[in-house]
Amino acid sequence: MDFEYSELNDDWINNFDKNDNLYKDFYKDNLYYINIDFIYINRNNEIEKIKQESVLLSVQNYITRDELIGILKRNSIDNNIKYSLMSILKYNITLEPDDVKNFLLSDDTTFYNDKFLIVNRDIDKIIFEKTINMFQDLNSLFIIFYENTKKNKASNINTGTKRAYMKQNANRKTLKNH
Repeated sequence: MDFEYSELNDDWINNFDKNDNLYKDFYKDNLYYINIDFIYINRNNEIEKIKQESVLLSVQNYITRDELIGILKRNSIDNNIKYSLMSILKYNITLEPDDVKNFLLSDDTTFYNDKFLIVNRDIDKIIFEKTINMFQDLNSLFIIFYENTKKNKASNINTGTKRAYMKQNANRKTLKNH
């Protein structure tokens, strides 16, 4: 049986590729950048300023501890006002491609919001899961800063460990063993 490759019909491959390109936005992919929103709160518990930046990740899908510390140090002072870190929130859309339709048609999104918004308790690497391409721009890190006050600084100094000094008794008696 002699086949000539010129006679093979490869139209089905081209059609498949064309159809597949229509759905490529619904495939999960790694994250290469992340949006970071900085929220600055003043002494009166009012939002003073919000700024945003996009960060190119050195390692796909997560921010390293060193990157996070650098980001926090760079942004903890704004307009010559020093701010303390209050909270780090990670918003990562972990929706599966099969659930997109239900998500878009759902009136009650609290289930999804609880799943997507996570409070980070540690200053450590922050891992993001793969996300559907069309939702990658929504993945964010929210860093909330609170304005330092003199009262806060004084209370931080006093909360440290204190030394205990023992007074020596001048009238000590020694007991002899008989």
